Formats: sequence, C-alpha cells, structure tokens
Amino acid sequence: MSRRGVAAALIAAVCVIGVTFGVAWVAWRQTQRRVEQVFTPHEEQIDLGTVVTRVRALNRLETASMRVVHVSTITQSYELVPNALAGDELTFFAAGDVIAGIDLSQLKQEDVRRDADGTVVVRLPPPQVLVTRIDNRASRVLNRKTGFFRRADMNLESRARQYAEQGIRNEALNKGILTTASQNAEVKVAELLHTFGFQRVRCESATTSPSRG
Repeated sequence: MSRRGVAAALIAAVCVIGVTFGVAWVAWRQTQRRVEQVFTPHEEQIDLGTVVTRVRALNRLETASMRVVHVSTITQSYELVPNALAGDELTFFAAGDVIAGIDLSQLKQEDVRRDADGTVVVRLPPPQVLVTRIDNRASRVLNRKTGFFRRADMNLESRARQYAEQGIRNEALNKGILTTASQNAEVKVAELLHTFGFQRVRCESATTSPSRG
C-alpha cells in the first residue's frame, strides 16, 4: 500500500473514532440529564396572595338555581264581624327563581394554604341565597274575596307578593339549594385554579365534605 493510501486509511479511522466518540458523548449527556431530572427535586413557588386576589376578583359566584312554586293566602278580618261582611282575602299563586352561590369577596388570606404535598387548599365562604325573584308573567291572583260592607285593600296584592317571595326563598332553602350551591362552588373554584396553573387543588366549605380537583 502506498503512503497516500496509508494516510487516507488513518484519516478515515480517526474520523470513525471521532464520530463514535461524539455520538457516545451526546448519548451519555442525555442520559445524565434524565438521571438529574429524576433525582433532582422540583421546586415550585406559589404566591398564595395572588391566588386570593384572583379568586376574590370574581366577586359573587352563582352556582345553583331553583324554580319554585308557592301558593299563599293573606286575610284581613275583624274579631266581631264576619268575613263575609268586613273581611278581605286574597289567594296568590307565585312562581319564581332562587339563585344561590358564594361571595368570593369574603375570601381571606388565611382561607388559602398549601399542604406539605403541594396541594393548594381553599376554604370557601359559606353559601348564601344571592337572588330571589318572582316571575310576574307566571304569577297571578287565584281568588279574591271582599266583604260586603268594605272596600278592597289595594295594597293587599303587593303584600301577598312580598310574602310569596319570602315563601319561595324558604322553599328553596328547605329543598337544599345551599348544599347544592356549596358543592358546585367547590368544583368550579377548583377548575378555575387549574386554569391558573395549579395542578393539585382541594376546596373545602363549611356545609359539605371536601372535594378534590
């Protein structure tokens, strides 16, 4: 073999060795990085004050609604005079809506904490009725009886409406609207915090058991 051939063979051998070494070095560095990622603790900083500020900015969060029907009778009477002569009676059918939720403006700094495992825990304000309204199109006077010797009270229907509004609210409370509102609030706030980038979230309230998100 000529000197030129020997030189070319040596150069080729050096190139092969260099490429092999380079590939092996890159592979070793990638493996080293993966090992470091596995055994190096991941540190995450969470500003709980920011959590409170963002959640509080939502103000009132409506989480439950209920359609309620209420029938009530309001009567004016005198002890010594029969109703047929001096009484005034009105029966009112009311249909309305009750909306419940939580007031997030009540959220305090101490209501948000971080557990040892990294879970962000939010203790929500108690649920409350936010809106009670009568549907005027669906509500009506069912019956009106006025005594023979008296004039009908023009304000009796408006008072019946006020009484019906309170009755609708009480009926929704009896059917558990606050419990439903609290449970739904836990889910919605947890979903909101997930959108903020928090992976592990747990919401708690005073009326229901904790729910994880």
